Amino acid sequence: MDLDKGLVGWDDENDLTNPLNWSWGRRWRLMGLVAVMSTLSPMSSSICAPGTSLTLKEFNVTSNTIGSLMISIFVLGYAIGPLFLAPLSEMYGRVIVVNISSTFFTAFMLGCSFAPNMPSLIIMRLLAGIGGSAVMTIVPAVVGDCFPYHKRAMASAIVIGTPTLAPIVGPIAGGFISEQLGWRWAYWILVMASGPFNLLMVFFMDESNHATILQRKTDRLRKELGRDDLHSQLEIRMTSRELLAKSIVRPMKFLTRSPIVFLISFYVAVCYGTLYLLFTTIPIVFEEKYGWSIQMTGLAYLGLGVGMFINIATIMRTNDRTVLRLRAANNGIFEPEMRLSSVTYYAIFMPIGLFIYGWCAEYRTHWILPCLAFIPFGFGLLGIFLPCQTYMVDAFLTTSASAVAALVCFRSAFGAFLPLAGPPLYDKLGLGWGNSVLGFLTLVMTPIPWVFFRYGGRVRRRWPVEL
Repeated sequence: MDLDKGLVGWDDENDLTNPLNWSWGRRWRLMGLVAVMSTLSPMSSSICAPGTSLTLKEFNVTSNTIGSLMISIFVLGYAIGPLFLAPLSEMYGRVIVVNISSTFFTAFMLGCSFAPNMPSLIIMRLLAGIGGSAVMTIVPAVVGDCFPYHKRAMASAIVIGTPTLAPIVGPIAGGFISEQLGWRWAYWILVMASGPFNLLMVFFMDESNHATILQRKTDRLRKELGRDDLHSQLEIRMTSRELLAKSIVRPMKFLTRSPIVFLISFYVAVCYGTLYLLFTTIPIVFEEKYGWSIQMTGLAYLGLGVGMFINIATIMRTNDRTVLRLRAANNGIFEPEMRLSSVTYYAIFMPIGLFIYGWCAEYRTHWILPCLAFIPFGFGLLGIFLPCQTYMVDAFLTTSASAVAALVCFRSAFGAFLPLAGPPLYDKLGLGWGNSVLGFLTLVMTPIPWVFFRYGGRVRRRWPVEL
């Protein structure tokens, strides 16, 4: 801070108002709040999957493609919302954007529970997805606000990785809820959880955006000292309209001007879309081929959760240590690409899981085999997803919400539309070759993170993103 020059910043490197210097309790109270909310949001994307047949029956719909659209349209909201919500959080702070959007999410989830027909259910799931996308997009930026780079992997594994399990927990719970209580109760129970939690966040969520905190400090000092010449060190000097116009297009600039952001986002998007394609096919496979009940079909998703949980534990134990080791070997200089060192090794498990699942289901082997195939798939998926998202924060720290928004938009678009290809794909090729096509696609793309681990620093410096 240099008041003589009219600049307001942190008092010193130990300034307690800087989120990087917050106490352990304050930091993890914020992490706990956003982690729970970012768990409820993606859970809504898949909790209705096991009850799809009940929903179609009630609304007299016979098309499996419409059933797939009903599930995946929620994720399309994740593609739309971040385009404007992430930049707004960098302009006005994380708290106000997350709280308003989460209230929007809860309101439309309640609307889903009273939907009178399929079109209204699809529209309200789309709007709920837009509201629920804010916390999903902003959470990685909050981790970047509060933790130095050598502690981000553990925090990300807990705060970002744990909610990744939500789309797996959703169908397990949804199977029992839909069969025992009806499909509408899946929405009511989510509203019962998210509504009170919205209130908790309004009262207890702390602002962590550095620019917003320093702007509030600047406004306070202007009044106290009577100095209108003071400006935040992080302030962008332009009108609100100009800043808003510039911020809104920032995620698209990342996608169109940064080869790294585009290719990493594309890779994650294909993997994410494959996950949601599986969500739409698992009920068909286990209910029709194996004759399972709706609630038992929900348990088929357990393998995905087991694989993801194993990967979270692995990343928590190894990723930060690997980064510190690579930094020491690089003369003490940290490079964001160090996050990607192990992704290729994790990624190989994903196509393995797809091959095993597809051919075991095709030949109707014992049900345990396709269920076990989900373990390597889940392990590989999270091994791709977590390091790539943390890499976006490390590489573009000051605009991390917009960088993550670019990734979230791309992957969510795939998550919304790729499942629609599921029914015709499997009708034409069968489960064996249909899943093998997906397996070969993910296999061909596994070198992408390795290439950026080796050469990403050069690419990033040669083609910097001018926002």
